[in-house]
Amino acid sequence: MVQRLAPAFLLALSISLPWQSVSAQFENGEKHYRQAAWSFYLQQPAQALETLQLAPEQDKRAQLLEAGLYLQLNMPQHATTLLEDLLLKAEKDQEALPQSLRNIALLQLARYQLELGDKPSAKRYLSAVSESDKGEWLGQQQLLNQLVNWPDISIPNKPDFTLLAMQPEMPYIVSNQALALARAQKSDIALQWLAQLKPRLNDTAQQSFWSALFSGQWRFLSQPEGFVYPAQERQALADYIGLTQAQLHIERQEFAAADVILANFAADSALSGTALSLYSHILTEQRHIPALLAVLQQQIKQQPFSQSAWQAATRIGEQLERALQPRDALGAYHWAEQYYEQQVQLIQQQARPLQVSQLQQGGSQWQQLQLSNDNNLHRLQQDVLALQQQLADAPIRQQRLAQLQQVTEFKLVQQQQLLRTQLPQLTTKLQQLQQQFSQLQQHIELAQQHPMDLALWQGQPYEQLSRLEQAEQRLPLLKQSGRDVQGYAQRLQRLRSLLQWQYSNTATERNWQRTKQLQILSELLSNTQQQLTALTLQGDQTARLQQVQHQLAQLSASQQQLNLALLSRQQQLLAELNQQLQQKLQQQLAGLTELKRHNKESMARVMEKVLLTADTTNSGATL
Repeated sequence: MVQRLAPAFLLALSISLPWQSVSAQFENGEKHYRQAAWSFYLQQPAQALETLQLAPEQDKRAQLLEAGLYLQLNMPQHATTLLEDLLLKAEKDQEALPQSLRNIALLQLARYQLELGDKPSAKRYLSAVSESDKGEWLGQQQLLNQLVNWPDISIPNKPDFTLLAMQPEMPYIVSNQALALARAQKSDIALQWLAQLKPRLNDTAQQSFWSALFSGQWRFLSQPEGFVYPAQERQALADYIGLTQAQLHIERQEFAAADVILANFAADSALSGTALSLYSHILTEQRHIPALLAVLQQQIKQQPFSQSAWQAATRIGEQLERALQPRDALGAYHWAEQYYEQQVQLIQQQARPLQVSQLQQGGSQWQQLQLSNDNNLHRLQQDVLALQQQLADAPIRQQRLAQLQQVTEFKLVQQQQLLRTQLPQLTTKLQQLQQQFSQLQQHIELAQQHPMDLALWQGQPYEQLSRLEQAEQRLPLLKQSGRDVQGYAQRLQRLRSLLQWQYSNTATERNWQRTKQLQILSELLSNTQQQLTALTLQGDQTARLQQVQHQLAQLSASQQQLNLALLSRQQQLLAELNQQLQQKLQQQLAGLTELKRHNKESMARVMEKVLLTADTTNSGATL
């Protein structure tokens, strides 16, 4: 199933939009988008989708990623709804996706629809792809157009190897054009194109750097002439091109040329079964009976439960019959009859309906063969297994959501408690500190203007200065009563001078203490103000926490619905898979029945010949 977004698609998603400030990005959900992209990279589409749904808002890029994740989770209805608005209806929107990104998404969606067998939808998406994308996706676009419009594809006058040189789809495009030429009765041109294509498959097994350096070939190390294919893909492409050439030679009755290609065909190739079938056809036409019998036996051994192996069982008897060996042919037909009965019993045993656990283990040999040979069955298998992986991870996601809900609830309760208790306490403390700070500032200013002010004195000096001032206030009263107060005045003056000397002697220390105390109060005031500001700001987070709590509740409910939808979808796909396997079973049993009937007719015909020969021999011996 090609539902996974292409790596280039994800790269384009990450670089397509203009850079913004970091704070603006994170405020607009960029953090959630990056976390979702990372989960996607880790092959965790459900967690990526969950992260996107937690974002406060989504831009076009995030919506496109969400649609791709829905496709990967095998929920095409949700994906189609999003993609219709993003790719087809919003072309004139100012906030529409960049053209290059739209083209990538349209090509991926067209490929997905094509694999589902929906060619009209695939054509519609391909028609929306812009032609002004500098040819970066030209190969993929041409290949998809060929697959959608096959066999009515456009054929150029000559293969455009130059334009498609760096496109990995180049050999597939040219080989399809060659097949279209062969269908148009131009097999000679098709063979020429295939012969030109085969040398252009660059091999990764290149000369080492030091060897190329000392041999003078170092100049050619920098730039390859075309796209360099991995070794396995290159070999598979070479096998396919060679097999296509052999098939065209057979259609042209050029059996010797086809024999040269097929005689050395790799036995471990994925196309070895088709190569054996073509080779047996050539040997039949050339009447190489011993070699043909060996090939037929090899087909039966290497291709169990295949139509070619079942036909080979009867063809062994037919070739022996053509070689005028009726007794050997009769034995071969008897063996084919037993072989067919054995195949019917094995197929019926191995074709029982599959469960998910059996599908994870691979199934029986017959089921594995059907799943590997049929693209639709293989896609259904991959879909079921992908959904099973998501369902297996569902409890972990549900537990994670429950933990997030608990943390959010704890933070919300803690926030409300802080606002009810600490906010009033900090407010009161701040007011007290501000009052103390103001008083201390006044004392410092007063000490600078009136050093002997009574308000600045404390402790025993304060009591002494108070008593001195009271005595000085009583002097005028004593003087009015006629008493001599000159001695008292001189004594009080000496006491004031003494107190002033004591005050002046400790003034510096007292000023330093007041300044130090003012500094401490200033720091306490600043810290308290910061705590109060932080707590006030946290009070504004209550609405956000409540919003997150609501989102988590909705996400938990949607997660449960998603799990139910995934389970239902998995059961539907599994039922469809078993239904198609049963159809394959009935078709193959019908084919085996027809082969058994044909084999019995051939066996009766040969037996009749053997009996006639025996009767003739006995009659001659009697005479």
